[in-house]
Amino acid sequence: MRAILSGVLLLAAASAWADWVKVTETRDTGYYLDPASISDQGDFRRVSVIQDYAQQAPGGVRSRRVSYEIDCAGERLRSVAATEYSQPMAQGASVNSWERESEWLSVASRTGSNIPSRTPYRPILRFVCSR
Repeated sequence: MRAILSGVLLLAAASAWADWVKVTETRDTGYYLDPASISDQGDFRRVSVIQDYAQQAPGGVRSRRVSYEIDCAGERLRSVAATEYSQPMAQGASVNSWERESEWLSVASRTGSNIPSRTPYRPILRFVCSR
């Protein structure tokens, strides 16, 4: 009975992130996007992104699920909410969460961008705005 329950829980956990698409990665973080979470409001879109860390961060954080608002025409984005988790792929216990709009980050490749050119935000914006 215990083996069956463990198997069911494992399948449920796997299906919870089976539709996430890896968009980019840095040396220590994978960035996964849920295409089904993209909501379209003209030039503005919202999307859920999981930041999956290779190692546990301080405070017991192993992953973070962030809701981004993306301005496709202006090539910029900002976070509007986030929840940090104790396990990979936004699983396990919620460690911390918040809802607040960050400053807009310009991710355009033109002069004037306020973030480095090799940022994970540019592939996220391109993926979301190409839909």
